[in-house]
Amino acid sequence: MAQLAPLSFEEFQKLLAELLQIEIAALKPEAYWINDLGIDSIRIVQVLLRLQELGLPLALERAWEIQTVGDAYRYYQEQIKA
Repeated sequence: MAQLAPLSFEEFQKLLAELLQIEIAALKPEAYWINDLGIDSIRIVQVLLRLQELGLPLALERAWEIQTVGDAYRYYQEQIKA
């Protein structure tokens, strides 16, 4: 598995925008996946699995705690530091 390089929030937004195929401007830290972005749970899991393929370890029990773009970035930062 490849190691995911440290990304700034802007780079993280760009990665998510590509994975989700949505406008980068919509990916604000406070944006909720379901309510604000219209991303259903299946798509969220697909993105999380793709991030795992890129080297971001993800504990399934933590996946459901990631409800906003900001939550995802904070989790990403925790994993990079670990």
